[in-house]
Amino acid sequence: MTTANPLDQLKDIHLPEAIGFWPPALGWWLLAVLLIVLLAAGFLFYKHWQKGAYRRKAVQQINHLFNDNKQAGHKTAAHLNQLLKAVAQQSYSTTQVSRLSASQWLAFLDNSANIQVFSQGAGQVLATAPYELNSSISNPDELKKCCIQWIRRHR
Repeated sequence: MTTANPLDQLKDIHLPEAIGFWPPALGWWLLAVLLIVLLAAGFLFYKHWQKGAYRRKAVQQINHLFNDNKQAGHKTAAHLNQLLKAVAQQSYSTTQVSRLSASQWLAFLDNSANIQVFSQGAGQVLATAPYELNSSISNPDELKKCCIQWIRRHR
């Protein structure tokens, strides 16, 4: 009888296969989806921010206009009217806006922002003050507030 060594019958240790690159684990998939969502949200925010640049620039110009002119009068009203027309032409057709004047212009400003400050409030001065040489604006702070409100709210 041959007595064989039982250890001779054992096979070598088999190592498991190396972990492959594909498919990635669930955490990597979630990270990729999160990254795509963040990039899309950032792009949309940037587009929205860019779209409102003309509004920020107009508000800055209004603040500059009222800071330079302590005595608001004919020139201030004319510049303000011109600025509001330029802003309106950014959002509406040029032919629709450029032909408006006086009460039609004030009604347009009120209707486009769903406010009543130009036809019935401090903004009424814009109908006549730009065309009168010796005009003065009785309440320039209210007028400034009205114009900034329109710039921020118009559709």
